Amino acid sequence: MTTTRRMKSLVLATALTFTTTLVQLPMVWASPTTTQSVDMEITVKVNQKGFLDQKGKVFTKKNILQLPKGKVVRINFVFDESLSSLAYGDTHQVAITGKKGTQESGKIWAWEQQSSITLQVGEEGSKYRAYCILDCIGMEHLNNLVIHAV
Repeated sequence: MTTTRRMKSLVLATALTFTTTLVQLPMVWASPTTTQSVDMEITVKVNQKGFLDQKGKVFTKKNILQLPKGKVVRINFVFDESLSSLAYGDTHQVAITGKKGTQESGKIWAWEQQSSITLQVGEEGSKYRAYCILDCIGMEHLNNLVIHAV
C-alpha cells in the first residue's frame, strides 16, 4: 500500500514537473551559447544529498572543488536522483556566484539530465559558491559547493 502511494506521488511529481517545465522551455532555448574555448571540463552530480564529485563524495567545506587559476572550465551539472527517490520528479537549476557576478545553468531533471556553466577562473585564492536556485527536495544540501582557484 505504501509503495503504491509512493509510485502515485512519483508519477504525479514527474507529470507536474514535466508540465511546468514545458511552459518554461522557450527561455532555456533562447539562452546564449558560448563559443569560448574550454581548457578543461569537470562533472558535478546533483541530487537531494547535495553536490557530489565523480566518486559520489559530497562536496563540503573540507571537500571543496579546486580549479586551476586563469583557466576556462566547463562545469557539467548532472541530474543524479535515483528512480526510487521522491526527488526524482524534482528540477534543479544551479547558479555560481563570484566577484564578477552570477551565472546560471539551464534546468536539469529526469528528461534533461545535464546543463553546464563555463567559468573563467580568476586568480589564485578567488572563491565561488554554487547553489540550487529552485525550490526542491534537498535544497538545504544544494548550497554547499565551494569553489577555489588554485
